[in-house]
Amino acid sequence: MSWKLKENARSLLQQEEGTVIKPWGGNISIALVYPNYYHVGMANLGFQSVYRTINDLPFAVCERAFLPDKGDLKEFQRSSTPLFSLETQTRLQDFDFIAFSLSFENDYPNVLTILDSARIPLRYSRRKESHPIVFAGGITTFLNPEPLAEFMDFFALGEAEELLPECLSKIIDSKNKGISRNRLLDSLAKIEGIYVPHFYTVSYDENGKISSFVPKKSIPATVKRRWIKKVDNHSTCSVINSPLIEFGGMFLVEVGRGCFYDCRFCAAGWVYQPVRMRSLKSLEKAVKSGLEGEKKIGLLGTAVGDHPDIEEICKLITNSGGKISVSSLRADALKSELMEALHKSGHQSITLAPETGSERLRRVIKKHITDDEIFEAAEIVAFHGIPNLRLYFLVGLPTETVDDVEQIVALTRRIKHTIIRFLKRKTLPGIITLCITPFVPKPFTPFQWMPFEDLKVLRQKIKQIQNGLKKERQVNVTVDLPKWSYIQALLSRGDRRVSKIILAVHKNGGDWNKAFQEVDLNPDFYVYRHRELTEILPWDFIEQEIKKEKLISEYHQALTED
Repeated sequence: MSWKLKENARSLLQQEEGTVIKPWGGNISIALVYPNYYHVGMANLGFQSVYRTINDLPFAVCERAFLPDKGDLKEFQRSSTPLFSLETQTRLQDFDFIAFSLSFENDYPNVLTILDSARIPLRYSRRKESHPIVFAGGITTFLNPEPLAEFMDFFALGEAEELLPECLSKIIDSKNKGISRNRLLDSLAKIEGIYVPHFYTVSYDENGKISSFVPKKSIPATVKRRWIKKVDNHSTCSVINSPLIEFGGMFLVEVGRGCFYDCRFCAAGWVYQPVRMRSLKSLEKAVKSGLEGEKKIGLLGTAVGDHPDIEEICKLITNSGGKISVSSLRADALKSELMEALHKSGHQSITLAPETGSERLRRVIKKHITDDEIFEAAEIVAFHGIPNLRLYFLVGLPTETVDDVEQIVALTRRIKHTIIRFLKRKTLPGIITLCITPFVPKPFTPFQWMPFEDLKVLRQKIKQIQNGLKKERQVNVTVDLPKWSYIQALLSRGDRRVSKIILAVHKNGGDWNKAFQEVDLNPDFYVYRHRELTEILPWDFIEQEIKKEKLISEYHQALTED
């Protein structure tokens, strides 16, 4: 084992506060893995929450592992050192379980890099009794786990706070009885929220579409996504802090789950239904705990500004001498108390997400915000002395026209001039930054049947925006590369055959083009094809709190908006 790598791990630990190190004796050991770099994974509140949930169990020990950076990965390979955990530098192959926390589809190839570096067979079918059982959870898994089905022994679909303790209780009982790997998986498959892919047989027709999805005898035909009814019963806030984390120096607190607005493009807004806001009392406890160690509280959630007690939450933090941070806010939810608290906290930028430049297209995606509300929000931001404004826009949305794209340019100019006019000055106090992202249709949304926009057309639309704003001073345009959105579209809506492509990408060192050439599978089939409403989709076996009839109704309504 490389001494240099062990010292790097110990150096990370020395800068952390809140690390949990438990004795292994008689416990289930779980390596919790985030398939990206340390500073990215540790900024993920869901990852930290699972770490706490497992370690709170008296019979389980959880340690972390991450994708090594390029330099460390070379050192692992040079020294023939198997990938190990952060807390005790134990080889991942020595754990009972390896649990991947998956938030982004584009991290899927990193899963194979980590398994390979840990000396663990990539495919579940090649693992033996002596190998750790490998499973995964996170939002991408309960949208569509199928592209990773060949690599996972099982998936935990849904919110983890109650699912994982139930699952691990059954595991410790099985471990004590010496039950075999396959019998354990058979037992786990009976738990609501557990999906064991190889217990299901998938068949395809001559056109490549799924013709059947059949479970083996005694296995449920569908898997119900788990969700917790009372979020107050489970604290979701920072566990570990470090200056090396992306949000280091900030204590993160989840204010609620779900969103009140059924925007047709947003997967998180649909799969985290029903909406559950945390009570002021429970948030008060979390905030006070956070302020003992940090002076800035990061409020997280899909609808932070819509929390019914947001003003009281702001007062609670600021009256205690704390500062506040939020991510994106709705233009129609900029409450005065929140904005004043953000200003006093030294916020230099506010992020709004108009999503489109035209009101017509906002009606199509069910983003019920008018141009006037966006201008008013810009004035509120300026009034509270926050200099910079970030605006998120999507391109490639269903029914989008060239005029809709041009309206992004026009709207940005009007926002700029609105701020200048409101402040009665000749220039902006800061910078307006546009973040342009190609739209990716996601499972369990009304647009799940829609195709991804052609790459050439997307590049033209992005160029149209860049050219339209290149002479605007104090306006910057940043772009998510369409090729990576294409890959996200492939991985988010692919079936289990897509595992061949992921495997080829891993073997070719991340070269997607070479992988596409080597595999006898056309990625365009998954990316550009319009699905029929009656088609069996790879994720149809998952029961969400969403009726397909509702999605179909929203789909039809979207196409009739004008």
